Amino acid sequence: MELEKEKVAIIAVKRPKEEIDVEELKGLVEALGGEVVQTVIQKRRAFSPSTYIGKGKTAEIDTENATLIVAYHPLSYSQKRNLEELTGLPVIDRTEVILEIFARRARTKEAKLQVELAKAYYQLSHLRGKGKELSRLGGGVGTRGPGETKTEVEARAIRRKIHKLKEELEEVIKRQELIRESRKRKNFKTVAVVGYTNVGKSTLVKALTRKDVFIKDIPFATLDVKTGSLYLDGETVLISDTVGFIRNLPHELVASFRATLGEVKEADLLLIVFDISSEKLEEELRSVEQVLKKLKSWDKPKIFVANKIDKVTDSYEKAEKLYELVAGKLPETESSVVFISAKKGWGLDKLKEEIRKKLPSYVQ
Repeated sequence: MELEKEKVAIIAVKRPKEEIDVEELKGLVEALGGEVVQTVIQKRRAFSPSTYIGKGKTAEIDTENATLIVAYHPLSYSQKRNLEELTGLPVIDRTEVILEIFARRARTKEAKLQVELAKAYYQLSHLRGKGKELSRLGGGVGTRGPGETKTEVEARAIRRKIHKLKEELEEVIKRQELIRESRKRKNFKTVAVVGYTNVGKSTLVKALTRKDVFIKDIPFATLDVKTGSLYLDGETVLISDTVGFIRNLPHELVASFRATLGEVKEADLLLIVFDISSEKLEEELRSVEQVLKKLKSWDKPKIFVANKIDKVTDSYEKAEKLYELVAGKLPETESSVVFISAKKGWGLDKLKEEIRKKLPSYVQ
């Protein structure tokens, strides 16, 4: 899927009590080279089963200037097909945009396998919807229609692909488990750096371990786990950079990134990094909490790391006064909060001291 030079109309439904972030989706589209020329938002109690947004609102889409429509929520096969017929434009959804970003960022074999698996899960879910649609129109169960046959053939091919990818990933996971067992035998303690995408996790890992990690100010710059060593009181602490989270992370990615997210599940301690200057701090932290709960890792020992304080203060000496910026926004109050600038090196000694206190081997 190429978005370069595409002129994109974003469409979104805002349901009661639902928080949506269309600006974030705009940033994701732009990260793929697309230009957002229009945003159409409709407040509705529920999605239109046939067209996602109402047909009246669909008429507001600027089909003269836009060349592609991107929907905020996942679309069914029939919603996508009906929208394309009504507008004459190709239609994709937010999940496809995120999958494409992941595909472009994948560098290692492991990351590429995981992205391919996520794409295959997505394709299969849409083929199921296509099969139901054909059945409703008389080309499904109990018939030998060419449409039904072609869909079933495609579905079988994707299932075979999923099976093959899962087998390859299982080999990756087995190798990772052997590495983790080796770490445990050597009594290495492990720390996983987690957080919303683009909050400075990789910069922090590099600052703590001097590990050469890929750093760039773009969404999902890191898809591969990178692990470096930090020495505290003569003991080796392994610190791992992990994939960034995002609001409503597509379930296809959570399912397929088991190999990468396994590092989070096995860690002795989590560093939950956030951008203290973000206007959407509370929502971003809530998204991280939701993903960690899905991974059954939220109850692990953790430290909240308020990064990028250089954006809100000119001196580390003023850091403790920043607590008022995060008070009431953290998902819980029991865990400690450390204020740092990974870019400038501010607060790293304080963070190391907190790691010392939290890791099992350092508990007095």
